[in-house]
Amino acid sequence: MFLTTINRWLNNIQYCALCGAQDNHLHGVCEDCHADLPWLIHACPCCALPLAHHESGLCHHCRRQRPAFHQVHAAFTYSFPLSALIPRIKYQRQPAHIGWLAAVLANFIEQRHQGPWPDALIPVPMHPLSQIRRGYNQAALLADRLGRRLGIPVCHQLKKYRWTPKQMSLSLEARHQNLHQAFKTLGYPGDHVALVDDVMTTGTTVTTLTELLLQRGCRRVDVWVLARTPESH
Repeated sequence: MFLTTINRWLNNIQYCALCGAQDNHLHGVCEDCHADLPWLIHACPCCALPLAHHESGLCHHCRRQRPAFHQVHAAFTYSFPLSALIPRIKYQRQPAHIGWLAAVLANFIEQRHQGPWPDALIPVPMHPLSQIRRGYNQAALLADRLGRRLGIPVCHQLKKYRWTPKQMSLSLEARHQNLHQAFKTLGYPGDHVALVDDVMTTGTTVTTLTELLLQRGCRRVDVWVLARTPESH
């Protein structure tokens, strides 16, 4: 019943999802709100880390060591209103925003992506108990909407078998240890796949999943996320 309600919400936004105006012709938000979103304009071409205006090319992390994934597409920086909307989606059972956010992200990726589409989209999995408690996996809802808009199949080849504490409270080293043997792959999803999630912070989770997929036989793994966090100092 709850998932039926979610699907109805995702398909029936009649007003701007942010300000409530009736003019919502730009993917579910009005023209002014669409322009005011925290678009990620200047970023590392590989990992999408936001860069200062005077910086160009790869970020210092990717120059030092290229990540296992091929490229990250992120539409926004993780700042207001995304920093307010995404916690509501995840922790306050307000998934309606995924409908218009997926439409905006799909349009962004269509403009940025080069070459053939991935063979499949793979949402970053949640532990089953966490998903039952939340009622849905927001990454799976996002992947489903993106797949429908772009004509790409969604597969669930990744499973999370071990419950782990939330990554946001851990150091970088602890994040790696926290995810050790937490995920498994089921079958071969294709030569080229894209991982889908809501926010990318340090990249520890998508790197772990990318390495698993490469071991399974994938040749290229991209990452598609709504938002990328700036580097913390």
